[in-house]
Amino acid sequence: MDRLAVLPRVTELEPEHASALEHAATLPATAHISLVTSLAGLLALEDGWRALEKSAQASPTVFQSFDWVSAWCRTYCAQDSCPDIHVIAGFEANRLVFVWPLMRTRRAGISVLCWLTEPFGQYGDVLCAQGQCARMWVANALRFIRRLRGIDLLRLRHVRDDSALAGVAAQELVNAKLNERAPYLDLSQFSTEADYENRYTGTQRKRRKKIRKHLEEFGAVSFTRLPLGTLSDKAISEAIAEKNKWLAERGRINQVMCCPSHIEFLKTLSRTRQQDFEMVVTELKAGDRPVSWEISFRFGGTHFAYITSHANDLTDLSPGRLHFDLSQRACLADGMKAFDLMVPYDAHKESWSSACMPTQDYFLPFSRKGRIAGTLYLSHIRPALRALYYRMPQSLLRYINPLRATAKE
Repeated sequence: MDRLAVLPRVTELEPEHASALEHAATLPATAHISLVTSLAGLLALEDGWRALEKSAQASPTVFQSFDWVSAWCRTYCAQDSCPDIHVIAGFEANRLVFVWPLMRTRRAGISVLCWLTEPFGQYGDVLCAQGQCARMWVANALRFIRRLRGIDLLRLRHVRDDSALAGVAAQELVNAKLNERAPYLDLSQFSTEADYENRYTGTQRKRRKKIRKHLEEFGAVSFTRLPLGTLSDKAISEAIAEKNKWLAERGRINQVMCCPSHIEFLKTLSRTRQQDFEMVVTELKAGDRPVSWEISFRFGGTHFAYITSHANDLTDLSPGRLHFDLSQRACLADGMKAFDLMVPYDAHKESWSSACMPTQDYFLPFSRKGRIAGTLYLSHIRPALRALYYRMPQSLLRYINPLRATAKE
């Protein structure tokens, strides 16, 4: 018996019952698509999901890994307000060959399918096994979604140009024209640490030495990778607290940073012990005082710098610049291929990266409300509001954001 057949809340669509989507091939008779809408159903996919990570056409990011997704669901699906899991799973001869991790949320009265773990996950993609046709699976998954009741809109943020979904999305979905760039450093270009050091200009070297000199006034500077557990838990809490202070001073609200369960989620991830997934928490100290932190993940040869934070009262000393340098050197020594600074692109990330990977936002409406939300809001209003928001002075943002927070309550 198919294992999914006995799992709770699983809906299946056999290929012979799928209505045709124009210009797209139907699934072969040996294949089928399943919709997994429960935590139990998701956890039952573990073995197949992990195997798919290793055999995927395009290298998945950490945000499509089973470890990331399952830890997030364990944290947030224990709550009554948890968004509905909507994982599209594709099978060929009962072997998992396609995964599209989605969840259903309601926004302003509209039912939206978005990336599972959004906004915590920074990139979105499908996982499709080598030898499979990604376009066929995505097209048939869209047929499947069209048959689901009550879905107004599919909205997919931060689809990388090097992802498995990118080529299909450009044909099947609507580009929201809210393009981003994800800066990264290609570590494979450096054979030794001396090669890495040579990438700096004289001015950059002087800046780094100046930062270290000022920090040494508090005591000897040390950079440490913390053991996961009690010490990393303490550092995670301190890093997020200082990050929120930094954001508040600039009048900005970060939905992820202010989430009360975020720390619990990160601690859950820190207890993950898998060969292909690694959480890294580093701390920079001056004497006995922690001055900066980095919470990151290593997956598929890439180091994902998820959160960087520093003691807010030391912002003018720029301890984060020295921390980035030491972190990248540690990644090089550990054999990492890339250091991903992730979206959004910021000017301060330039000196720590060698290139940028473009990302796109896509949507597809399934109802009249969805068409209005996609065409009017996602394509026009949101880009304009976002551009205006980032041009506003800090004084005005500090006034506006408390009002936004009050309105949400």
